[in-house]
Amino acid sequence: MREIFQRVNQYLFFFVLVSVVLYFGKTILIPIIFAALLAMLMAPVCRYLDKKGFKRALSSLCCILIILFTFLGILATIGGQFAAFSKDVPKIKEKATAFIKRGQDFIEQKLGVPPEQQKEVAKQQAQSMQQGGGAMVTKFLGGVTSTIAGIVLTLVYTFLMIYNKEHFENFFVKLYKDKDEDEVRKLVSKIASVAQKYLTGRAMSVLIIATLYSIGLSIVGLKNAILLAGVAAILTVIPYVGTVLGGLFPVITALATESSAQTALYAALVLFIIQTLDNYFIEPNVVGGEVNLSAIVSIATLIIGGIIWGVAGMILFLPITGIIKIICDNVEPLQPIGFILGEPGGKKPSKIKMWIQEKFASKKKH
Repeated sequence: MREIFQRVNQYLFFFVLVSVVLYFGKTILIPIIFAALLAMLMAPVCRYLDKKGFKRALSSLCCILIILFTFLGILATIGGQFAAFSKDVPKIKEKATAFIKRGQDFIEQKLGVPPEQQKEVAKQQAQSMQQGGGAMVTKFLGGVTSTIAGIVLTLVYTFLMIYNKEHFENFFVKLYKDKDEDEVRKLVSKIASVAQKYLTGRAMSVLIIATLYSIGLSIVGLKNAILLAGVAAILTVIPYVGTVLGGLFPVITALATESSAQTALYAALVLFIIQTLDNYFIEPNVVGGEVNLSAIVSIATLIIGGIIWGVAGMILFLPITGIIKIICDNVEPLQPIGFILGEPGGKKPSKIKMWIQEKFASKKKH
């Protein structure tokens, strides 16, 4: 019993220590981890350019430019969609006013509070918000400055990690110098390969879903379909919760901007069909069955990430946990941890993918 308590205390101490380090070191760690994930994503591109005869510095610079132009392209698309979305603001304001009026009438009927008194309370709240407006603007500007600095640092770290990627492999070889060097290199290569496939698969999955959402929402006649599809697709990275939130955003927008509820109903149907397609075909075939976190681990990871790092934690902690599962699955002493992090059965590739693989394998034999 004493041994069990000692082990529990060790685990608790380790968890508290890691949480403290993550919380107080987030300014340094968030750009580094973002950079590590981007470096893993761009490693195949760097490898391809190296084979084509590019020097490593030029290959690394090309990878950074691809990331930068992709990011700027996304921002430009979102900016254009927001500009188009601003044209519908008067219509949204009109519907919001009607909704508030119905709410005031409901409160008056049920609680006996007249609309004039409700407006007075709302006015007092607005005045208190205006008093703190200066602090809010200062905080906003500080947040924008730190975000820009974080992006620049992330790009610099990404360049250095891509440029020195063999250096990190040698670090693990030296760390386990008592083991066979070839075996350690094979294990590191396997973990890196599966992690790259996982992250690339996640990015491709979001891109495919965004494209399908854009097409589907455009067909049903929803305005600003690209913006709404992009937001909904990005949110699908968050398991369970993100799918619901991503689906609600286009539906609520349709209710606010369209004169009929029919468009919102069609939009909900399109989102449901594409999400079903994602669950049963895109996810198993594009992301793969190697990494599949269990529901409880995914939700706990989101909550812990949000508490420690906020929005950045909710984005980063899921792929980090996925990579930790990959490492645990490939290191024998840690396999029980990998088992508890994932679904017992896992998501296996669909029968369609298995059939295609069998056909290709049979053709190669002949």
